[in-house]
Amino acid sequence: MKHRYLLPLAFAAAPTSAAAHSFESGADLYAQFVEGAGVIATYPAVFLPLLALGLFLTLWQSEGMVAAWPYFLAGQIAGIAVAPLVGEWILPVMMSAGIIVGALAALLPQPNRPLSLIFAATLGTLTLALGLEGHRFFELPVLIHLGLLFGANAAVALAAGIARLALEKVPAEWMRITVRVAASWIAAMLMLILAFTLRGGGVT
Repeated sequence: MKHRYLLPLAFAAAPTSAAAHSFESGADLYAQFVEGAGVIATYPAVFLPLLALGLFLTLWQSEGMVAAWPYFLAGQIAGIAVAPLVGEWILPVMMSAGIIVGALAALLPQPNRPLSLIFAATLGTLTLALGLEGHRFFELPVLIHLGLLFGANAAVALAAGIARLALEKVPAEWMRITVRVAASWIAAMLMLILAFTLRGGGVT
């Protein structure tokens, strides 16, 4: 039953080759910022793993996003540095990481601190490395980098904030289970998108 609804979503969400990295160099400052943020907001292969991370962090503790944020930010800075070294393989790696985070958020009764901080740092690195794939260090305008940073942090904060609000308003076990189910759906969607990506030959 679940896959009947996931299948059309996966078709719609399937990423196009290198679409996340086609920046308009002549854009004005505001447009540059929006372009950077748009990489996060408009590509499910990037956005969904960050939502999974937000849910995972809140399931760890209500202030999980705040506690893990320095590690997430450090990972993003590392991602900027390693972006020139990555290729198309970074896309399935990002999706695979999102699948792991979403699946463990659904399966673990209580996520722990080490996993939370590792996932925060890892997804921070992968997000910026994917968003800037192949571009030399600060080859692109600073506003594009800031847009990417803003989009990544906003995506995680959105999921973490919604989960925290739900758990605080309804402090019942069934609500916690609902958040875990949401994480499992994110993992399932990412699995389908990854399958379509690999089947389409977009990864060398």
